[in-house]
Amino acid sequence: FIKQAAHFIGAAAALKEPLEGAKAFQEKVQYENWHRMKIKLLTIVRFGGSLRNSSNGDSFQIQGRQKIIRRKSSFEHALIMKENIKQFTQEAKDDMKLKLARWWVKVHGGNASIPPSFTLRQAMWTFFGVGVTHFLLSSLNFFISVESRGDMDLVLPPLGALTTLQYALTAAPASQPRNAIFAQVFGLTIAMFVGSIPNLEPWLKSALAPAIVIPGMAKLGMIHPPAGAACIVFSSGNKTWKHMGIFLAGVCISIITSVVINNMCDKRQYPTSWPLLKRLRSILISEKEKVRTS
Repeated sequence: FIKQAAHFIGAAAALKEPLEGAKAFQEKVQYENWHRMKIKLLTIVRFGGSLRNSSNGDSFQIQGRQKIIRRKSSFEHALIMKENIKQFTQEAKDDMKLKLARWWVKVHGGNASIPPSFTLRQAMWTFFGVGVTHFLLSSLNFFISVESRGDMDLVLPPLGALTTLQYALTAAPASQPRNAIFAQVFGLTIAMFVGSIPNLEPWLKSALAPAIVIPGMAKLGMIHPPAGAACIVFSSGNKTWKHMGIFLAGVCISIITSVVINNMCDKRQYPTSWPLLKRLRSILISEKEKVRTS
């Protein structure tokens, strides 16, 4: 009996320490649960007012989240914009370097050869044609100056450029009568209007007129270098519409003489074509056919 009692007392003593530990653990768990609940209640009271106004607290929380999201999105947009700017700047630099490299290669020139020189015979034909043409033009200029007592004259320098084309570059598109007539009419008209602009300095007029006329000729497909020179002369404001008429008469005289003289040479043909005359001829033929059929 004494032995069993000793075992029972030993077992009870052994169980005492674990029971006390379990009780302490339960108290600790209860304290922690209460502490967590207390923190939650304080949080709700602080950010939401009270449990009755919990909906307002939720709305505040939603608004706060939205502000955070907006700030985050704006920050992301700023980063994206910054990256785009960096990329655009880098692409612009690379493109500029590429264009500079191409420009430098073009500056060195291509592989085109020097155009051949005229033979002595062709040079003599050019001398004869230019001499006859400018003899007629200078005589006309002298006659007009005498008859007008110096008030009117024929502007000769652009006509020198015209005869250069007609006798040295006979087959060039810029030398043809279509370009010579229509480009001169276009360029001189623009120059006369530019010259009539009031309160505009002469040096600005002489810059504005060719800036309009030359790309206009290119757009209309009737490039003619002498027209670019003539528009500078007529844009000064010192020339009248009568001067323009006299100058166009000089252009027509130059065309007629070049047609006669160039075609006297076996190796020259001027003009290469008469597109307006061909079109007019086709129109007349079609009209005749319509009359016959009717």
